Amino acid sequence: MLGLSETAPLKHLGTVPKRLVLSIFVAVAIIFVLLRQISLKDLFTLLGSIDPFWAAVGSGAYLLAIFFRALRFKWLIDPKGIPFANLLRVTTFYHLSLMVLPSKLGEFSFPYFLNKIGGRNVTEGLASLVVSRVYDLFIVLMVLLFVSIGFQGRFKVNAPIFIFFVAFLIGFIIFGLFYMTSFLKSLSRVLGRVSDWTELRKSGLIPRIQEKMDDVATEFTAIKTRRIYFSVSLTSLASWVMIFWTLYAYMRSLGVDLPLTKMLFGSTISVLANALPISGIGNWGTLEAGWAAGFLMVGVSKEKAIATGFGVHIITFVVCALISLFCWLTLGKQKNPSPTAS
Repeated sequence: MLGLSETAPLKHLGTVPKRLVLSIFVAVAIIFVLLRQISLKDLFTLLGSIDPFWAAVGSGAYLLAIFFRALRFKWLIDPKGIPFANLLRVTTFYHLSLMVLPSKLGEFSFPYFLNKIGGRNVTEGLASLVVSRVYDLFIVLMVLLFVSIGFQGRFKVNAPIFIFFVAFLIGFIIFGLFYMTSFLKSLSRVLGRVSDWTELRKSGLIPRIQEKMDDVATEFTAIKTRRIYFSVSLTSLASWVMIFWTLYAYMRSLGVDLPLTKMLFGSTISVLANALPISGIGNWGTLEAGWAAGFLMVGVSKEKAIATGFGVHIITFVVCALISLFCWLTLGKQKNPSPTAS
């Protein structure tokens, strides 16, 4: 898929079980520690008392979030030849993969599904995915920056330092977004020099990595030349508004009514914790841990913070799985476009 020979993946099949075992262990360990802090009976009672109205509101908002993210990918990817319905399917399958695949492999499902369903090459999918993730991180950090000002007393570290650190990350992301092409090309040249000094060039791995990095850099240039910053920013913002509204509605469905600022702060901490490179099954365990930490900081009890973390995650997973099932059934036996070379 990533430019390796057809036999190359076979060499690494032996490492897959080890990764899977490690991912399962990490996820189970975190979940076990969290469940030790609450009563399972209370968790089941909480799930059994879901308010259907707020659950439906949250599900509608989640569907809109997927819609806006698919619309963002339409701007990032040259949409010629890809029906928007297929981009919706790709985005939905990608979101479900994030929740079920181990070791952050769900991120690579987007270029895979874009190739299989949309017929676009993997490099184009990787470039658009990276850009979309940069926009996501920028918006989440901006939300954290604004809401953290009102919760300075909750931090264990000096609040001004924390706020400065978040602002620095935002500036770094903006800089990286505009100079990603130059960075990738420079990194490719550095890898080439390193391979010249070692025996790695003989294996052919470094040249393949360089080739893929150059291809991705070219895709970044193509994205920049389309001047779609406003469209991508607007759709990114709209998707995150819907995501935060989803989380708020699901919290209300579980009987927890928090002020908007507290909800934003707690859920933002959860989102950032989920972005950490921790090997687990999807985002199970890490999301709940971040959720509990975030909502503990805004005054929610430990039991309620952990229980609602599991509750919101379970509801989101079920809704995403149902949407994915519908997308898969409607995909039917239509003839897929011929995937371009990856």
